[in-house]
Amino acid sequence: MIKARLKASVAALAATVLFTGLSAGEAMAVPNSTKTFSLSGTYQGHTGYTEGYLYFYNRSVGITGTVKSNTTGCVQVVIAVHAGGRETDHQTRTACGRGTGTSTGFNYTASADIPGGADEVEINLAGLDGRGQIDAVITGGRYRP
Repeated sequence: MIKARLKASVAALAATVLFTGLSAGEAMAVPNSTKTFSLSGTYQGHTGYTEGYLYFYNRSVGITGTVKSNTTGCVQVVIAVHAGGRETDHQTRTACGRGTGTSTGFNYTASADIPGGADEVEINLAGLDGRGQIDAVITGGRYRP
Protein backbone atom coordinates (compact mmCIF):
# COMPACT_ATOMS: atom_id res chain seq x y z
CA MET A 1 0.00 0.00 0.00
CA ILE A 2 2.82 2.44 0.90
CA LYS A 3 4.66 1.61 -2.34
CA ALA A 4 1.51 2.31 -4.35
CA ARG A 5 1.08 5.72 -2.65
CA LEU A 6 4.74 6.55 -3.21
CA LYS A 7 4.47 5.64 -6.91
CA ALA A 8 1.33 7.78 -7.21
CA SER A 9 3.07 10.72 -5.51
CA VAL A 10 6.11 10.43 -7.78
CA ALA A 11 3.87 10.22 -10.85
CA ALA A 12 1.93 13.30 -9.71
CA LEU A 13 5.15 15.26 -9.15
CA ALA A 14 6.51 14.21 -12.56
CA ALA A 15 3.25 15.28 -14.20
CA THR A 16 3.40 18.65 -12.44
CA VAL A 17 6.97 19.23 -13.56
CA LEU A 18 6.11 18.19 -17.12
CA PHE A 19 2.96 20.32 -17.16
CA THR A 20 4.66 23.48 -15.84
CA GLY A 21 7.75 23.03 -18.01
CA LEU A 22 10.14 23.23 -15.07
CA SER A 23 12.99 20.85 -14.60
CA ALA A 24 13.64 19.52 -11.12
CA GLY A 25 16.76 21.72 -10.89
CA GLU A 26 14.84 24.89 -11.72
CA ALA A 27 12.01 24.10 -9.37
CA MET A 28 14.37 23.63 -6.43
CA ALA A 29 17.02 26.31 -7.17
CA VAL A 30 18.08 28.03 -3.98
CA PRO A 31 21.02 30.39 -3.59
CA ASN A 32 24.27 29.09 -2.08
CA SER A 33 24.41 32.31 -0.07
CA THR A 34 22.65 35.68 0.16
CA LYS A 35 24.29 39.03 0.94
CA THR A 36 22.81 42.47 1.50
CA PHE A 37 24.46 45.65 0.29
CA SER A 38 23.92 49.27 1.24
CA LEU A 39 26.07 52.18 0.08
CA SER A 40 25.40 55.88 0.55
CA GLY A 41 27.32 59.11 0.53
CA THR A 42 27.99 62.58 -0.76
CA TYR A 43 30.93 63.61 -2.91
CA GLN A 44 31.46 66.67 -5.16
CA GLY A 45 27.79 67.65 -4.96
CA HIS A 46 26.41 64.16 -5.66
CA THR A 47 24.29 62.58 -2.96
CA GLY A 48 22.61 59.19 -3.21
CA TYR A 49 22.40 55.61 -2.11
CA THR A 50 21.97 52.08 -3.35
CA GLU A 51 20.79 49.02 -1.47
CA GLY A 52 19.66 45.51 -2.23
CA TYR A 53 20.45 41.81 -2.22
CA LEU A 54 22.91 39.47 -3.94
CA TYR A 55 21.88 35.83 -4.39
CA PHE A 56 24.93 33.68 -5.19
CA TYR A 57 24.09 30.58 -7.26
CA ASN A 58 26.41 27.98 -8.80
CA ARG A 59 26.91 29.84 -12.12
CA SER A 60 25.07 33.13 -11.68
CA VAL A 61 24.22 35.92 -9.25
CA GLY A 62 20.71 37.27 -8.75
CA ILE A 63 20.87 41.02 -8.11
CA THR A 64 17.96 43.09 -6.88
CA GLY A 65 17.81 46.56 -5.37
CA THR A 66 17.37 50.26 -5.89
CA VAL A 67 19.52 53.32 -6.56
CA LYS A 68 18.39 56.80 -5.52
CA SER A 69 19.58 60.32 -6.22
CA ASN A 70 18.90 62.70 -3.33
CA THR A 71 19.85 65.83 -5.30
CA THR A 72 19.08 67.34 -8.68
CA GLY A 73 22.07 65.52 -10.18
CA CYS A 74 22.42 61.91 -11.27
CA VAL A 75 23.94 58.95 -9.45
CA GLN A 76 24.72 55.55 -10.90
CA VAL A 77 25.28 52.15 -9.36
CA VAL A 78 27.98 50.17 -11.19
CA ILE A 79 27.87 46.40 -10.60
CA ALA A 80 30.68 44.09 -11.75
CA VAL A 81 30.58 40.31 -11.21
CA HIS A 82 33.90 38.45 -11.07
CA ALA A 83 34.32 34.68 -11.48
CA GLY A 84 37.49 32.70 -12.03
CA GLY A 85 39.62 35.84 -11.78
CA ARG A 86 37.85 37.75 -14.56
CA GLU A 87 34.84 40.02 -14.98
CA THR A 88 31.85 38.04 -16.29
CA ASP A 89 29.14 40.71 -16.09
CA HIS A 90 29.07 44.51 -15.83
CA GLN A 91 25.89 46.58 -15.58
CA THR A 92 24.79 50.02 -14.44
CA ARG A 93 21.54 51.61 -13.26
CA THR A 94 21.03 55.38 -13.01
CA ALA A 95 18.73 57.65 -11.01
CA CYS A 96 18.49 61.40 -11.61
CA GLY A 97 16.99 63.79 -9.08
CA ARG A 98 14.49 66.49 -9.89
CA GLY A 99 14.85 68.50 -6.70
CA THR A 100 13.49 65.87 -4.34
CA GLY A 101 15.33 62.95 -5.89
CA THR A 102 14.17 59.86 -7.75
CA SER A 103 14.91 56.16 -7.51
CA THR A 104 15.38 53.36 -10.00
CA GLY A 105 14.82 49.70 -9.14
CA PHE A 106 16.70 46.77 -10.64
CA ASN A 107 16.27 43.01 -10.66
CA TYR A 108 18.35 40.80 -12.96
CA THR A 109 20.54 37.70 -13.11
CA ALA A 110 24.24 38.19 -13.87
CA SER A 111 26.33 35.48 -15.50
CA ALA A 112 29.15 33.80 -13.58
CA ASP A 113 29.38 30.74 -15.85
CA ILE A 114 32.40 29.12 -14.25
CA PRO A 115 32.25 26.08 -11.94
CA GLY A 116 31.58 27.38 -8.46
CA GLY A 117 30.16 30.68 -9.71
CA ALA A 118 31.13 34.20 -8.72
CA ASP A 119 34.20 34.97 -6.60
CA GLU A 120 32.90 38.44 -5.75
CA VAL A 121 30.58 41.24 -6.78
CA GLU A 122 31.99 44.78 -6.82
CA ILE A 123 29.44 47.56 -6.36
CA ASN A 124 30.24 51.27 -6.70
CA LEU A 125 28.03 54.33 -6.34
CA ALA A 126 29.11 57.14 -8.63
CA GLY A 127 28.06 60.68 -9.50
CA LEU A 128 27.53 61.64 -13.14
CA ASP A 129 28.43 64.90 -14.86
CA GLY A 130 26.12 66.81 -17.23
CA ARG A 131 27.11 64.52 -20.12
CA GLY A 132 26.24 61.32 -18.23
CA GLN A 133 29.87 60.37 -17.59
CA ILE A 134 31.16 59.29 -14.18
CA ASP A 135 32.94 62.24 -12.57
CA ALA A 136 33.07 61.03 -8.95
CA VAL A 137 33.04 57.65 -7.23
CA ILE A 138 31.08 58.26 -4.03
CA THR A 139 31.64 54.90 -2.33
CA GLY A 140 32.08 51.22 -3.08
CA GLY A 141 32.22 47.72 -1.70
CA ARG A 142 33.11 44.12 -2.52
CA TYR A 143 30.85 41.24 -1.62
CA ARG A 144 31.85 37.57 -1.58
CA PRO A 145 29.63 34.50 -1.33
